Amino acid sequence: MSAIPVELAAISATAPKTSLSVRVCRTWDELEQFRGHWNSLLRANSASSIFQTPEWLASWWQVYGLDKDLFALVFADSADAVVGIAPLYLDKTSFFGMSVMTLRMVGAGSGDSDGLDFITTPGFASHCAKAFAAWLAGQKEWHVCALETLPQHSPVAECLPREAQESAMRIDSTLTPNFIIDLPSTWPEYVSSLDSSFRPLLTRYPRRLQSRFTVKFSRCEDVADLKTHLQTLFDLHQMRWTGRGEAGAFAGNARRDFYYRMATAFLQRGWLEFWQLELNGETVGAQFCFRYNDTVSLLQEGFHPKYAAEKIGYALKSHLLQEMVRTGARRYDFLGGADPYKSKFGAHQENYLNLFIAGSSKLGRLYLQVQKQKRGIKAWLKRNLPSGVVAALRGHATVRAIEPSRQNFQPE
Repeated sequence: MSAIPVELAAISATAPKTSLSVRVCRTWDELEQFRGHWNSLLRANSASSIFQTPEWLASWWQVYGLDKDLFALVFADSADAVVGIAPLYLDKTSFFGMSVMTLRMVGAGSGDSDGLDFITTPGFASHCAKAFAAWLAGQKEWHVCALETLPQHSPVAECLPREAQESAMRIDSTLTPNFIIDLPSTWPEYVSSLDSSFRPLLTRYPRRLQSRFTVKFSRCEDVADLKTHLQTLFDLHQMRWTGRGEAGAFAGNARRDFYYRMATAFLQRGWLEFWQLELNGETVGAQFCFRYNDTVSLLQEGFHPKYAAEKIGYALKSHLLQEMVRTGARRYDFLGGADPYKSKFGAHQENYLNLFIAGSSKLGRLYLQVQKQKRGIKAWLKRNLPSGVVAALRGHATVRAIEPSRQNFQPE
């Protein structure tokens, strides 16, 4: 890949007395020098997500960044105080035999990350957006900048379209749905909020399971147990997908390696909520979550198919939700994906924002235009074809190409 020059350029920001500089870190070790500043920025933002932490992004980069070029931007004010960080990398995409160079956020591209965003000091989002747009406009080696799964109301995302357009760049956007349960302060209050026909799956069926088996729920709390527990998750998850003729999210070693690195870092920080369900001493279910601030997020889960009739997935989720309510969590995040079953748990839809920016190159603008047309065709087909035909057409595309790390079934 061609290298974007490393520079420390002073860029005027919105406020007359605020001037930001942009430093480009080309190696992760160089970016690690700013970890203290990074953590301070995260602590100052109550809306920050676990996907913006050094623990998540470093684990991702160590696995998926081996063949990529890092361009992590560090924004500083006139007093040299760090006011923003944007970890990016340059990726190459084939497009009609040509190579499109795309700037993406570290964490994007593998299907594992949600809620990626610039990490900024409160009040400096507009300054960072302006500095970023000016920096983009001054670079010649990128064709497209793809900022994916941003929080819909990200302060930087709200400012960036205007800044990009003022710099004569073209911009397009899409939304990706995600579903979140707002947890009340008590379990009975949560259960009573659900549809009466759904409640037994979280109450009566778990009690029935207790009458038929010796049931044990356990949380992974020791790094020494992590590899064994992760292997169980991988095996349970793969059973379901290989049974359907799909490769499964954990068919390759890269994601397994990423999970181990990330889970180790999270366990050491007290963020990991990795739960397993045993029946008569056999582990039959696993749910891989993590907690950050007051939000618990579900990343992956797996259940043994032979116990589907016992509704073990609902039993495990019921136990975990009770624990989350008991320990003060206020949100349970299903993350990306519009699976219908999520609303049955009382989840409401929010959205991630995806911004796509093209610079002055004809190739980048053509790529943006073609991608927009493809989305339009898919939307037309969905509106005008019978649902069965749409489902059949989707069947020709692998699930992994759509959502490689979220191949979740409705709990059973």
